[in-house]
Amino acid sequence: MHRLELFLSSVVYLGLSAGVGWAAESPPSVGRIAVIAGAAQYHSSDGDWAAALVNEPVGDGVALRTEADSEAELRSPGAEIALAPSSELRVLRFDESALQIALSSGRLGIHLDMVGGTPPTVELDLPQGGVWLTAPGDYDITVGDARMAPAIEVFAGNAQLGGGLEPSRVVTAERDWFSDWWRSQDDGADLTTAPSPALPGAAALANAGRWEIDPKLGDVWFPSDVAADWAPYRDGIWRYVQPWGWTWIDNAPWGFAPSHYGRWAQVDGRWGWVPGDHVAAADYRPAVVAFLGTAGFGLSRPGDIGAIPAVAWFPLAPGETLGDGKEAGYANRQFTTAVPRTSFAAGLPVATAVVNDMPGQRFLDAPVILDGLNIAPSGAVPVVAAEKPAIAAVATAAGADAAPETGARQPFFVVLRDAPIRVIREVRRQVRVAATILSAHPSLASTLHSPHNRRHLAAARGGA
Repeated sequence: MHRLELFLSSVVYLGLSAGVGWAAESPPSVGRIAVIAGAAQYHSSDGDWAAALVNEPVGDGVALRTEADSEAELRSPGAEIALAPSSELRVLRFDESALQIALSSGRLGIHLDMVGGTPPTVELDLPQGGVWLTAPGDYDITVGDARMAPAIEVFAGNAQLGGGLEPSRVVTAERDWFSDWWRSQDDGADLTTAPSPALPGAAALANAGRWEIDPKLGDVWFPSDVAADWAPYRDGIWRYVQPWGWTWIDNAPWGFAPSHYGRWAQVDGRWGWVPGDHVAAADYRPAVVAFLGTAGFGLSRPGDIGAIPAVAWFPLAPGETLGDGKEAGYANRQFTTAVPRTSFAAGLPVATAVVNDMPGQRFLDAPVILDGLNIAPSGAVPVVAAEKPAIAAVATAAGADAAPETGARQPFFVVLRDAPIRVIREVRRQVRVAATILSAHPSLASTLHSPHNRRHLAAARGGA
């Protein structure tokens, strides 16, 4: 009897836990890849290793590794984390309470200023034990191997060791080429007179444009040195990154914050980025755009029989959200960008794939896709509902209330729609087995709803 109860509880817990994980709109905090010197690889929370790109998002579950002659750096407000050659890390937790990183090999340099959103707890997990950084400063940490013991160098700050690492592993800090490299990396920004919000990548705006005050929009940032026909979301690529879905990776070094926060507006013939009065790092969106056409198909190309459908999008303007009943009046529709669907799904550079054979009226008349884009990346098994959280997130303006979490009331069905195929099949298999057991033992059904059983499930999930 106890085995049957435990099994049924496990089935229910699998559905609940997977539902929570796959239904989440985004990890609580997000950083970015700011520097790549050489070659590095990026691994999302549920993807494969791929070439890393500057401005890719970094959150829970993301891993990054460098090759033998390469370095890379991650940045978030208040923290800069550099990887030496032949190093690998994975972000285990990143939210307002803690930043936890597993460093499996190589060497890492980290600068903390503990302001602008840096979690109060910063933990580094090495194979030999843990390191807790408890004060602002510069830290250089080497994992070590069979020939070399781990070493923690503290240029400034305070580190505590545990889990098998002895205090003797804290050694005198000595400069070398790598420490000089990562300690000299910054955005070169003078933020004393700039209203840059505490957002990932916002510091890079200061030296790449200018801030002005608009009587209607408030603080507006205008990029410098962009072409006359430049428009947002045209110079970069789309990459499918879990758990966010289709994510815009901008080519400009300053392109992270304006691509994932706030809105873009035309002000006197110039493009300006408007962060909004209440924007926060938690307002991250994979792209603040609206897609046109039909979900799962894209946008047909009139008069071109047999042509590959296009994927088309335009930047949302201040005050605009998806599904607000003003689809015909979106301010930036005329600046729509379109590429062949195959180019979009393959993550090819947008600038060289733009479709130029579609009349502007087609973009003005096309319907706005209000739910998920539902276009799978090349080589992937289509997962229809995986896009909905990403697109729904765009619909919420900075500082506005989030959309109602209708899917949260049905976590089990979210699992079947949003989870990878392997998870779907396993859940279905276990449910069939559970149903068979319940039909043979009707008295067990009541145990799934008893307060005693709920307490055990809460304990299994880590709390009430």
